[in-house]
Amino acid sequence: MNGTRRTAIPAMAVSLVALLAGTWLLSGALVAGTAPLGVAAGRTAVCCLALTAVAASTASGRADLRRAAARPGTVWLLGLLGFAGYAAGTLLAIPRIGTSLTNLVVALMPCFSMVIGGLFFGERSGVRKVSGAALAAAAGAGYAALGAEAGDFDPMGLLLAAAATAGFAVYGFLYRARLSGLPPLAVLPVLLGAASAVLVPMALPALLSDPPSAAQGWGIVLLGAVVYAPAYLVQHRLILLTGPVFTAAVQLAVPFTVRLGDWALGTAPAPSSAEVALLAVCCGGIALVTLPARRAGNPVRAQDGLAENR
Repeated sequence: MNGTRRTAIPAMAVSLVALLAGTWLLSGALVAGTAPLGVAAGRTAVCCLALTAVAASTASGRADLRRAAARPGTVWLLGLLGFAGYAAGTLLAIPRIGTSLTNLVVALMPCFSMVIGGLFFGERSGVRKVSGAALAAAAGAGYAALGAEAGDFDPMGLLLAAAATAGFAVYGFLYRARLSGLPPLAVLPVLLGAASAVLVPMALPALLSDPPSAAQGWGIVLLGAVVYAPAYLVQHRLILLTGPVFTAAVQLAVPFTVRLGDWALGTAPAPSSAEVALLAVCCGGIALVTLPARRAGNPVRAQDGLAENR
């Protein structure tokens, strides 16, 4: 079993990066003509409906949905921290400090997770993991800083982005601690339903004043059902298997993947030498966090690698 998990984890990590990069590319195209909060609310609601339909298609799935819904306090807390709060905080920060500076703060997620895990959840991180998280976060922050402008600095915007990032870091630990006994397919529809109940009313004024076109509406459906739904499933499975710090470190590869995707699609020039160098540094930091350490003269066993990352 441990050997199977060890083999599956790298594939899941690569899949997560590819799926999340797809969400950024499609979201970027949609928010160009639709209110960002409307896109966030739409994708959350559609993802909730899609995952609910899949989970409810079997008797065991319906039973798991009922078990998840039977914990309303946990559901609302995690729905706010992991979905509604994170989406609202980052989207409200962007107009104040810009996309690049918001991404710079979000790039510190592994560091937030490591500090919060150590202070409140008894997580132990060795020098190797701490160094790797700091290195990857620094590279991600440096990448975001390349596009930041001096006029983007705004204390409230920074506070919103930092609160959203810290909230999601807490979410990862609470999710693993409180809902690990249920499959993500049962938990996510309930959490996304709670988040939708918060996000949809927030987005409604913008959607009513400037409703999306039919093409934009179908784009939101595609984003929520085809891209976000599998991305959330893989992300939460990875959190359960490896922990929030590992998952946050892996996700630092997403902005660079988006940049390469823009280049491949012809919507941006080739990456600069600075961007390529930062990508290499970020990958090195991610490797320190995610790859199992090898002990001299003793090959790493699957359970050793998994324990290191948990």
